[in-house]
Amino acid sequence: MLTYPRRATVVAFLASLCVVTACTAPKAPQLGADDTVKAAQLLLTDRCLNRQGFTPPRPGQRPPSAEEQSRVSDAMFGAGRAELSLTLPGGPEVRQHTDGCLAQAQQRLYGDQERWFRASTTVNNLKSRAPAGERTAYRELRAHAVRTARTILQSAHGKGTNR
Repeated sequence: MLTYPRRATVVAFLASLCVVTACTAPKAPQLGADDTVKAAQLLLTDRCLNRQGFTPPRPGQRPPSAEEQSRVSDAMFGAGRAELSLTLPGGPEVRQHTDGCLAQAQQRLYGDQERWFRASTTVNNLKSRAPAGERTAYRELRAHAVRTARTILQSAHGKGTNR
C-alpha cells in the first residue's frame, strides 16, 4: 500500500518544518496592534478585578445580581465624580474616571492616562480635524501602548498564565 510511504513523507516534512520554524518552542500568538492593546488591556483589567474578588464579566455568563453588577462596574470603570473631562467643539463633554481597573490599565499601557484621554478623545471624535499636536500625541502614546502590551502579553505567555 502507498499509505505508509506517504505518511512517512508527511512526518519527515513536518519534522523538518518544525526545525526550520522552531515550532518546538511555544510562542505567543502574533496579533495586530489593535488586538495586542485590547488583549493586554483585558488581561490587566481581569487581573485587577480578580484582586478585588470579582469575576470578570464575559458574554454568555449568567448575569450577577443588579447589586453585584453595580460593584463590578464601579471597580472596572471607577466611581463617583469623573476626574477627567474634555469639552469637544460643538459642546459635548466627555468624561472619564482615573480610578478603577480600566484607568489602571490605561495608565500602565499608555504611560499617561490623562494625556491619552485628551488625545484619544480629540482624535477619535474630530478625526482629521484634530489639532496636529493631539494627533502626534495619539500616535506616540499608541506606539508606547503597543510596545508595553507586547511585553505584558509575552510575560503572561512565558509564565503560562493569563491571570
